[in-house]
Amino acid sequence: MSDDYARVINIVGLAFNLIGVLILFGWGMPFRVESGGQIHYSIRIDPREIALDHIYIICGWVGLVALILGTVLQIIAQLLPPTSLPPSKP
Repeated sequence: MSDDYARVINIVGLAFNLIGVLILFGWGMPFRVESGGQIHYSIRIDPREIALDHIYIICGWVGLVALILGTVLQIIAQLLPPTSLPPSKP
């Protein structure tokens, strides 16, 4: 089996893409409309809603960065010349 660095980088990139997509499907994009802590039509501001907004923003950015990083790794893997990995010891 001929493994090389480009193949390993490509697989790592695919893993980052999968993680990023799953996070974005679960938490949404980071630039959604914030509720500002307001509960529907209430004037009262709920600190738990503000904390939830922050969690959604952070998770959205983490997912988006993972997706971009995975894509960049796949591009790098395609541009690298084939270089064999050192043989594994039995």
